[in-house]
Amino acid sequence: MCDLHRRRKDHSIAEFGKWGPITRQPPLWYTHTMAGTRKLWFKVGDTIVYPGYGVGLVQDIRERQMGDTQRVFCVLLFKDSTGESKVLIPLDNIEEVGLRPLSTKRRVEEALAYLGEGEPEILPSWKDRFAQHGSMLASGDLMSVVRVLKALWILNNKKPLSFREKKMYQKALGLIVAEACEVKVTSRETMEQEILRRLSPAP
Repeated sequence: MCDLHRRRKDHSIAEFGKWGPITRQPPLWYTHTMAGTRKLWFKVGDTIVYPGYGVGLVQDIRERQMGDTQRVFCVLLFKDSTGESKVLIPLDNIEEVGLRPLSTKRRVEEALAYLGEGEPEILPSWKDRFAQHGSMLASGDLMSVVRVLKALWILNNKKPLSFREKKMYQKALGLIVAEACEVKVTSRETMEQEILRRLSPAP
């Protein structure tokens, strides 16, 4: 576990970010590990990916007293069609939970191209397949999520998906839409239409 230290001013500046009000603090947070000292790779106001949750805005970095220990947390804000939610992640756990930057435009284009051309592995056993797909979604890797979506789309064309696989399909679609529309700077509706178009190419 990382030993976290901070260097910041004693005041913060209230700002209005693209997803609402944020509290901006100077990005002078450092992690100290056996590999050396390095600055935290994200700052307040950045958009990053939390595996399994999707794209979130770093709304704040704050300290909280936990018993006798003072811990530092990253506050992530998530928004979707059902509303918004916040998740607090201890800074000393960011590597364990797999926080990562947004994919590059090239990576997103490769992922979208796979929807039309890729041939994912589809396990015959529902139990094995569900476990595999769940692990792929939890990995946070964009291409893995795309492979899940493509596999479930193929299966649904052969036989209607079970209730649990339908939910998994919707989750995969939502994760891809959220990241791709952020990277390509377009609306969720437009991106979802593009994804469905690539899955169902014209004959």
